[in-house]
Amino acid sequence: MQPQPKQPLLKNDILRHLYYQRLLTIPQLRKDINYTIPTLGKVVEELVHRQMLVITGKAASSGGRCAYTYSLNPNYAYCVVVGVERFTMRIAIANLHNELVTPITTVKIGITAPNEMLKILQRSVRAIINDSKINRRQIMGISIAIPGLTDKKSGINYNYFGNVNRPVTEIFSKMFPYPVLVQHDMDAITIAEQTMGAGKGVDNFLYLYLGGTGIGMGMVLNGKLYMGVGGMAGEIGHIPIIDNNKLCHCGKKGCLETEMSEAAIVSKLLENIRGGASTALNDYVASGNYLTLQHILQALHAGDRFTINLFAQLSEHLAKVITIMLHLFNPEMIILGGELTAAEQYLLNPLQQHLNRYALPQLLKSCKIMTSTMGDNASLFGNVAFMVEYVLENNKFFEADSK
Repeated sequence: MQPQPKQPLLKNDILRHLYYQRLLTIPQLRKDINYTIPTLGKVVEELVHRQMLVITGKAASSGGRCAYTYSLNPNYAYCVVVGVERFTMRIAIANLHNELVTPITTVKIGITAPNEMLKILQRSVRAIINDSKINRRQIMGISIAIPGLTDKKSGINYNYFGNVNRPVTEIFSKMFPYPVLVQHDMDAITIAEQTMGAGKGVDNFLYLYLGGTGIGMGMVLNGKLYMGVGGMAGEIGHIPIIDNNKLCHCGKKGCLETEMSEAAIVSKLLENIRGGASTALNDYVASGNYLTLQHILQALHAGDRFTINLFAQLSEHLAKVITIMLHLFNPEMIILGGELTAAEQYLLNPLQQHLNRYALPQLLKSCKIMTSTMGDNASLFGNVAFMVEYVLENNKFFEADSK
């Protein structure tokens, strides 16, 4: 005899499956949730009545009655999503289909003092909520992706918002009348890849961020995000893999980021130009213009031989790091994201050649290496997934009905 469904656990299971799968029929739900079709049908009918689910149509049938397809009502609840970056904050509101329902507000923070940064965040979040005209009861909470070292147990971020002895979740929770979640930006991007990107349906994959501001990694192992004992796993940019004696901003020497970051790449190019190297950017630099990674990428795609060789060198550093990842984790997939992937074949083609040289062929053959298609908003979408899990685990999806 089947046990009676435990409420709201069964409802939460249904909501969770529909969040990740988007569209499902009751027979499809039955494959993953161990209850009878009549039991599931009754609960689904209740959730439709409460406007948490919507009927989207009928599934194709090979015979017999057509089954209705269901999805979450995208506008039942919303999440304020914040992406903190080195010099900006990006803020928007997303629905349950991971769709942004407001324009992204980009706020410059530069080297703003921590207390002032908090005030800017508070003002910006309040403004976007007020301008959205969304019912306050429908806001699940505020989900913030933040770079730097963040201890998940203590909630302390060691790089942003000042006092390292005070949890950032405590700081934010006093600012807003909503639940506030804070997660590492690499974890948010990795969850986005798992939820709606290249990692969907892949149980073991690694996400490697090759950004202008640094290098980071996220890990999904056996279907679950792996964050380490304190939530600080994945600091691959600070592995001392390069024998260059260069001081990293973390205080150590020889980190991968001393070669593969915008500051490092720009510095290396300027150093070579001053040493007499001939590049397509010589005149631009000689005129006193400020050189950025975008200028270098433009020269690269225009066929500048020096920058092509520079990225071929970078690809060897990257190959050594990916080889370590392959040999440690034996993943099904490695997803490359971030600004440096805009180098495209000038980075990826020599990368494959170096991997053939360094990696064990059996491990390399079983792993697909590809670039992300998620774009710049991946961390914002990952924030939604963290918030959905939070409200389900704490049975908060039904609070709007009780207010």
